[in-house]
Parts: sequence; C-alpha cells; structure tokens
Amino acid sequence: MNDRHGPSRSAFVGGALATVALIARTEPVYAQSDALKALVAAAKAEGAVTVDGPPIDATREVITQGFLRDYGIPVSYISSGGALSSARVRAERAAGKYLLDVFLSGSDQPTLTFLPSGWLDKIEPVLVAPDVIDKRKWKDGHLWFEDPDKTILRAQQNVVPELAINTKYVKRGEITQWKQMLDPKWQGKYGAKDPATSGPGASLIAILYLQFGPDFVRKFYVDQKPALARDVRQAVQFLAQGNYAILVGPDSGNILRFQAQGYPLEFVFPTDAPSVLSGSWGLVSLLNKAPHPNAAKLFINWLAQPGPQLAYAKTTAALSLRTDLKYDGFPQFLFPQKGTKYIDTYDYKFITEQRDPAFQNARALLGE
Repeated sequence: MNDRHGPSRSAFVGGALATVALIARTEPVYAQSDALKALVAAAKAEGAVTVDGPPIDATREVITQGFLRDYGIPVSYISSGGALSSARVRAERAAGKYLLDVFLSGSDQPTLTFLPSGWLDKIEPVLVAPDVIDKRKWKDGHLWFEDPDKTILRAQQNVVPELAINTKYVKRGEITQWKQMLDPKWQGKYGAKDPATSGPGASLIAILYLQFGPDFVRKFYVDQKPALARDVRQAVQFLAQGNYAILVGPDSGNILRFQAQGYPLEFVFPTDAPSVLSGSWGLVSLLNKAPHPNAAKLFINWLAQPGPQLAYAKTTAALSLRTDLKYDGFPQFLFPQKGTKYIDTYDYKFITEQRDPAFQNARALLGE
C-alpha cells in the first residue's frame, strides 16, 4: 500500500525558494555537545550522504541546499517513493550493494518491508543533538518512534479530513455522522476513493470496517452506489462542480485549492467515529551497512532540529511532532484538538495487525 499524506504542498508554500530561505536561517548545530562535535568531524571526513525522500521538489531543495549550507556535505537525493524504494533496496542488497544511508517516508515501506527485512539500524542511539534529545520539546514529552524497538523515528503527525461536502447541495450540519450517509437520499450522490486501490482508500475502508462492521461497509460501498474514484484531483473537481454532493476520503490540498477559487466546499468530521491522524512523510530510517554512516547520523540529527523540521513540515504540508515550532498559514484542521478522539493510521499495531486484515475482509464483502 502507498502511504497516507496530507494536503498538497502548494497550499502552504509559495514556492521552493521561500522554503529554502527559511532553512537558510537555521543555526547550525556545531559544538552543541562533545558527541555532536565528534559526529560532525566524522561526517565531514566521509564527505557525502545519500537520502531517499519525498518526490517533492521543494523538499529536495531544503534538504540538499540546507544540509550543504550548514555542514558543507552534499546530499545525493533519491525520490523513488513508496514500493519502488523497497524494490530498489532489495535488488541492491541482493547484489551485495549498500548505497542508501537514510530513508524518509510514510508508514508502509519502513514498517512492513525495511524493518522486517533487517535493513535498518536503531535510530535512538544515534540521536545526540541536545535540541533533539530534549524530550520537553516533543509532543507528550517524549521522542516518537514508529516501532516498539525504537528503530524508526517518527517526526510528524496531523489530522486528515475524511469527508468533504459541497454546501450548495448539503446544508451545513446536515451530515454529522458516518451512519447518516446510509440515508437513501444520498444514494448515488457521493464519491469515494476506490477501495480496490491502495493508499487512502485502503486505510479508510479498514477504519470503517473496524468501527462499524461488515454490514455498514457493504451498505456504504455497495448499496448506496457511490461513484468510486481513482483520480483524487478529478474527484475533488467533481465535488466542486456538483457531480457529487459529498466526497469520502478527499485530497485536502485539492479541496483547499478549489476553496480558494470560490467553490463552496467544506470539510466534515463525523462524530460517531474517531477522527484520523496521519504521519505524512515523517518517518526517518537509518540503513544498516550504510556507505556514509556518520554523515547519515549527522543528517538525522540535523533534520530533527527546529529549523529543518519547520522547513520540512512546510514542504510536506504536515505538522512536526516538535512543540517549539510556529506555523504561519497552516489551516487549523491539521492540528489535533484536545478532547477529540483519533485513530492514528501510523500506529504500529494499526499498521501491522489491524489495517490489512480489515482491508481484505472489506474487499471480500465487495466482491474484490
């Protein structure tokens, strides 16, 4: 499965250069501690680092230009993304080649492929920058890791809307619960991410199966005759144009773009199930047998610092788990709210135990 990401970057960043300028103001973390000083020296001796990261031009720029500016170390940036990264690394290692240092990604590949394949070193022992290991500067007072053994660092978390309406056809407050979508008047009037495909559609149908059971899923995806969509931008366009009154699993960035053009689109957060949290491109993995092990460790410490974290958040349209950042222009729906229940789609148990069985059971109900 592909990974679940938040809104489109263009909704937040006025272009790559603006974000590069932001990271240019980041203070280098030289000499903050003896351990870090030693790591900087060792990394400079290696003189390079190879990173597989998001296929986003602005992210590539802030990473390659920012790390070079702060440490004089060039970054070879690969952005094969998702399953292609796993396939490439598997082929390289089968040939006895170890070419990748750091992997920046969503949840699926590091958790379901890199980690069980034995390709990763633990990240926790390599974190030495004082601003990184200060637990007070992270949400809930601790560093976040994807797995119980603290191998994969998690750096992002934000809310992902799962429902959007066109208020020309749906009154505000008319739909407040998922179960209201089973009203016959909505039959054939909403679009949904095709659950036969991977990515957001898979996570959402799994969540609905876990929350409401098989009968609800069958009614929701079959009896109500939703229009199933694979093109996320086209689905939002159809919502804006009135082809759909409601869109299930909307792409948030495209919703924001159409809102900016004056279309009456709004997000809805149903109250009869938890809201959804994502981790965007916020997982950081350290490859074992890395060609540049010290530069890789320094890069990870650098990326987890406040300045790089803010720049990375802007280019990936997500929120850092650091609590000492200030966000300008980020929509409020991204921010988790106190007192609201959430299901975290990057939770290790959800990914490794709950999601895929629920997804397969749901697809079987639909005859997939």
